[in-house]
Parts: sequence; C-alpha cells; structure tokens
Amino acid sequence: MSEQITGELNKKVDLLALLPCPIKVPLQMEFENYFKGLNQEGGLNCIIEANANNQLNYNKTVEEYTDVDEIPDITITSGVNSFYYKGFRDKFVSKGYFYDATSDESNSDLIKYGIKDPDGNYTIISMNLLVLVVNLKLLGDINPPATWGDLLKPEFQNKVALRGHDNSFCETTLLTIYKNYGYEGIKQLGKAVRYGWHPSQMVKAAIRGGVDDPAISIIPYFFTSTLKNKKGIQIIWPKDGAIVSPVTMMVKKSSKERMEKIINFFTGVEVGNIFSGAFFPSLNPKANNELPEDVSLNWLGWDFIKENDLGELIKELNNVFFKAFRGDEL
Repeated sequence: MSEQITGELNKKVDLLALLPCPIKVPLQMEFENYFKGLNQEGGLNCIIEANANNQLNYNKTVEEYTDVDEIPDITITSGVNSFYYKGFRDKFVSKGYFYDATSDESNSDLIKYGIKDPDGNYTIISMNLLVLVVNLKLLGDINPPATWGDLLKPEFQNKVALRGHDNSFCETTLLTIYKNYGYEGIKQLGKAVRYGWHPSQMVKAAIRGGVDDPAISIIPYFFTSTLKNKKGIQIIWPKDGAIVSPVTMMVKKSSKERMEKIINFFTGVEVGNIFSGAFFPSLNPKANNELPEDVSLNWLGWDFIKENDLGELIKELNNVFFKAFRGDEL
C-alpha cells in the first residue's frame, strides 16, 4: 500500500474505497460532485484509490485488525479478499458488526445466481467478470474451450494466460476450479497456464498473435471492449458462466445513520451506471448493465465461503498450481 494510504489509515477513516482501476477516476469525480467540501476540516476522512497492489497490501492490514473500531466505517474492496477469510469472519462478521446496505429490490438478473449475502453481512455492489479470449490462429485445429473444465484438457496445456505474478495467481479462478474439479483440476490448470500476466498484457498479446503468445487468456470482461470485432479473436462466455469476482462494500451497522448519504451514494443508480458502463455489472436494479444475451454467471456461493478457510485454501491452491505451472513433480 502506498505510504500516503498507510499514513491516513493511522487516523480515523470514515471511507476507504480501493476500486478497480477503470472505476476510480469517474467515480471519484462523481463523488466530489456530490460531496463538495466533505474532506475539509470538520468533515470526513475519505480515501478513494485504485491499483491492485493497494488491495493486496491492504489484505495484510485486514488480517491484523483486532478491534472493530480500527476498521473504516465503509470499506470497498475487490476480489475474494481478507474480508472473506475465516479470521475476519470469526472476529467481526459473525458478531454482527456489518450489514447489507443494498436494496431488497437488487437486480433480479444478478441475484438469481445467489450473489446477495443471505445472512445480510456483506454488501455486493458490483462484480468483475472473467471470460475467455481466444486467438483462433494460434489455437489452430483445436476447438476453442466451451467451459472452464475444457481448459483442463491436455490439448490446452501451455496455451493459457492467467492474471498473476511470482507465485500468486487469480484467487477467484483458482477457487472456482477447485470447487468444481478439486486439486486435480488445479494441477491441470497449472499445466495449461503458460503466462502469469496483467490483463493489459493479455490484450496486447491477443492482438499481436505471435508464435510465443498465449492462444487463450482468462481475462476480465472490461478488457474485452478493445477486442470486439477484431479479426481472428473470439470472446467466449463459458457455458458454465463467467467467473464472478465481487466488488464488496463492508458497512458497519454503527455508521448507518451518520454515513447514510455516502451509503446511498455507493448503492445508488449513478454509481451503478459508472460500474456498468465500465463492464462491471451493478446490483442496482435501475443500472443499465447491458450484458450479452443468454450468458450466465459462475459464483462461488456463500455456502462455499462459509465452509472453507479461504485464506489458507488460497495459499494451498497457489502452491499446488505453481508446482504444476513450474513443471515440478506432483
């Protein structure tokens, strides 16, 4: 996390929003239009930032919280992160410190997949969807994958790019594969993946289509906007659904009245349309999501989240995946 954010977290923080990069600038502009002067003396301490590294570093801070008063009144984060881990759930979530601030009339096209927290603790405001991008020339005579399970077949070994670096790879992809195909599925995925890249690298490689570029990329839906109608490139929504990576807002019950305007702002249609306009579907029922027809979503599910120690499981999945990715004996 940047020194600036770390320093500000040493003070009382009312709002900490670590947003997906495409969302940060338009949402901050909208926020400042709504709440001019909010951060002036006597106002609220609000931090709005982007960058995945900030999120990764903040995960460590979340794990170190010992008292609910240390936690910002409202925190917005991306991915299946430390707020979902057993330690945080046991210390804070299970004790009822948070509540779901979204309307009971949330977008029916999305909540039918069980996105909304049935226990009313987590506020899901949007989601990052993972789909497949295929360079047909590089795939040659092999039929493109139709499901996530297809990626585990031998013909796709060493042909895939997945978000990741060092020995840490996309947690929602690993968890989804594990949920449906177990550790053997993680091993096969490790054999399929050739590159751990940022999605922007995958987009450039898909367009370039060089002999050493991946034939298939697991990529956020947002990044496919620059690939539509590109000759020889196919965007695939797997039949078993685009993988859902949640954008979560943790809202303290104790801040419900004091922070009401900000809560309403982030769950409102204006912010919903900022998210949906950047290809991050919003749970606001009036947001214009414009998803392709006849596509589905693949969400881990709340039972899976509650039944697993996700922090430890993600570490283990990365370990199993990385051994196969690196070509070690398993």
